[in-house]
Amino acid sequence: MRLLFCFAPLLLLTSAAHAKTPQAIEQELVKAARRLTYWADYDGDARLSAIDSLARAGDKLRDKLLYYTATEPSTLTYAFPALQREHITISTAADGRMRIYSWDTLEGGTMHYFENVVQFRAGAKVGSRRLIIPKPDDNPDAGHLYFDLFPVQRGGQTYYLAYGQATYSSAGCYQHVKALTIENGQLNPDAKLIQTQSGLRNTLGFEFDFSSVMNRPERPVRLITYDPKTRVLEIPVVWADGKVTAKRIRYAFNGTVFEKAK
Repeated sequence: MRLLFCFAPLLLLTSAAHAKTPQAIEQELVKAARRLTYWADYDGDARLSAIDSLARAGDKLRDKLLYYTATEPSTLTYAFPALQREHITISTAADGRMRIYSWDTLEGGTMHYFENVVQFRAGAKVGSRRLIIPKPDDNPDAGHLYFDLFPVQRGGQTYYLAYGQATYSSAGCYQHVKALTIENGQLNPDAKLIQTQSGLRNTLGFEFDFSSVMNRPERPVRLITYDPKTRVLEIPVVWADGKVTAKRIRYAFNGTVFEKAK
C-alpha cells in the first residue's frame, strides 16, 4: 500500500514536468506549417509525389492542431504570433471562449481549399473539432477562410457567428456567416439562428465578383458587418452579375433569431 501511495504523486509530477508550454507547441506547429509551403513549392526529384506529400503534411498539421487544442487549455488564450506569420489565420471571439484556426491547404489553384479547426471552452475543459462545410449533396466543398467570430447571447446560451470567405476562382467568391454553439460540452456546427424566407437556417451568405470590390483597402475584404450593441447583421445587395452595391440588407436579432428588418 505504501508503494502505491508514493507512486501516484510521482506519476502526476512526471506528467506535469512533460507538459509543453504554448511556445513549445507553437514551434512544433510552425514546423508542420512550413512543410506545407515546402511541398507546395517543391521542384526537386520528379520521382517524389509532391501532391501526396503536401496532402500528408496538411493532415499532420491538422492532427497536431486538433490534439493540442483539445488537451492544452493554455492554447485557447495564446496568440501564436509565429504561427500566424505562417498564414494560419486565428479568429478569437470577444468572450474568449471560442476561436477558429483557418488555413489554405495549398492544394488548389485559382480555387482555394481551406481547413478549419474550431477550439472552444466547455466548463473547465477545452475541446476542438475539425469544421467541414457540406454542400447540398453532402460532399465537402472547398471550405472557407474564417477571419472573425461574433458572440451572440440568446438567453443563457452563447451562439457564435463565424464570418468567412470561400474562393472559387480569381473572381468568383462567396462570403457568409455560420452559426455555432456549444451544447453538452460539444460543438454544434449546425445551430439554426437566421430566419429567411426559406426557413430557419444555419448560414447567411452571397456570391460576388471579387473584381467589383478589389479596390477596397482591407484584406480580407469585409462585406458583412455586425454591430454587437444593436445586434444588427448587414450584408450587401449584389447584382446578378456579381457586382457588390452600396445598398445593404439588415438582419436584426429579436432575442431568438436574426430576421430581416423592415
